[in-house]
Amino acid sequence: MTKSLRYGDSVIVETRYVNTAAAKLRFEYTLYNAATRDVVATGSTVQVFLDKDKAELQLVAPDFFLNWKKEHGLI
Repeated sequence: MTKSLRYGDSVIVETRYVNTAAAKLRFEYTLYNAATRDVVATGSTVQVFLDKDKAELQLVAPDFFLNWKKEHGLI
């Protein structure tokens, strides 16, 4: 059964980081009606890394991202 929100309803957005070996960030989302706690939507996004000078896709994860993953026990 599909639930919906109406204008003025409050929503709770739950965001989960999905660990991957690839040079990208993946998040999954669940949206809840704040009053009823019913799930009203789910979704996901993927962000990739680009070289800031060439605007080219980076196929290898940047050092700062690898360091962040190490700090949080993800690798």
